[in-house]
Amino acid sequence: MVHVSPLPDGTWSNKAMSSSYAIFASGITVGFANLACGMCVGITGSACALSDAQNPALFVKILIIEIFGSALGLFGVIVGIIISGNVDFGKA
Repeated sequence: MVHVSPLPDGTWSNKAMSSSYAIFASGITVGFANLACGMCVGITGSACALSDAQNPALFVKILIIEIFGSALGLFGVIVGIIISGNVDFGKA
């Protein structure tokens, strides 16, 4: 963990500000991607249960769609790692 102090005039360096916003954007990206993933899995899971009760042959087809929906969360995590991988607060 790096402690970043403000500049003598009370402002923050551009590197510290851009790194802070990058970490914030990374968290927002991962959070919203996993929120969308959860909604998608919930909706398709409900549809999968209803359609499986009517026609068991549809289970595998809808399960594949559910897997694609859950991949949204993984993509969000990957994008968050890429965004926060470029963070550099500089020397303490």
